Amino acid sequence: MGCFVAPVTEAVLTTVVRKSIDLSPKMKGKLEHNMFYQELPKLEKLLYAGSALLVFEHIYHGEVVPWYPFFTSMYSVEETAAMVQEILTTGILMCFLVTSAWICFVLCKKYMLKLKEHAHDSMV
Repeated sequence: MGCFVAPVTEAVLTTVVRKSIDLSPKMKGKLEHNMFYQELPKLEKLLYAGSALLVFEHIYHGEVVPWYPFFTSMYSVEETAAMVQEILTTGILMCFLVTSAWICFVLCKKYMLKLKEHAHDSMV
């Protein structure tokens, strides 16, 4: 019904935080070499792309429509409560899983770069 609302919100907040850091030379200087900051655009892309697919799927199933109130579940109080419940459970879980996968990706990349650096140092 509206599970994509949570990932879209996280994607927008992530973009706002990254852009505000980019606009602050002091903060950007501190975070330039931070691996998580460098990989933040990948998290944004994961969240935006996943949310776009979810929006398309909800439009296809008739749960999202191009007229007000946009969510068909908002026509009755019971359906609205179910939609909010889905956002708070499924949507938050999707955010957690995508962000966790991104964190694992960043940590694995950092580990592999250290291995590569160590192998290079041992050859020299």
